[in-house]
This record gives sequence, structure tokens and C-alpha cells, in this order.
Amino acid sequence: MSMLLRNLLVLAMEFGAALLLREPDAPWIPVLLAVFVVGSGVLHGTEAEFVPRFLVALTAVGVAELGSRAWASPDALWAAGTGGAILLAVQTLILLRYSSRRSA
Repeated sequence: MSMLLRNLLVLAMEFGAALLLREPDAPWIPVLLAVFVVGSGVLHGTEAEFVPRFLVALTAVGVAELGSRAWASPDALWAAGTGGAILLAVQTLILLRYSSRRSA
């Protein structure tokens, strides 16, 4: 259950960031920084240390960026969608692995 909640939180945040970043003059630095911070904090309360937290945060930034590119340009939909799907799978696997363990 905690994996589902963590994944939904990250997905909602990535969706919101993709909406904000689809405009060409969007403030991408604060948006992607917020995505990174939330992505790294989503594993709070688990045994995850630096590397898994960093990977979740980095994939969250990648998903948000690829989502905004796909949203802004229909020509980039296939490539950005494929890359985003791969990043989402990696992110979900990391969240599944660390959310199913109990913290010590």
C-alpha cells in the first residue's frame, strides 16, 4: 500500500511539472528543482539511502521533462513517450523494492 501511495505522489508531481513546463518560457529551474526535492523525499521512512533516493529523484526529473516535451510538441510524442515509459518503469521498480521493506 505504501508503494502505491508513494508512486501516486510522484506521478501527480511529475504530471503537474509537465503541465508547468510545456510553455516555452516556463521557469524550468525552480520546477525541476522542486521535482527533484519531492522525488528524493518520497522514500522517507524506508531503508533507502543516497543512491535509491537520487535515482528516484533523477528519474522524476526525466519523466517531467520528457512529459513536457511530449505535451508541447506532437512530433516528439513517440520518442518522449517511450523514454518516459522506461523511466517510469525504473522509478516504479525502485519504489516497489524499498517501499515493501520495513525500516529498521
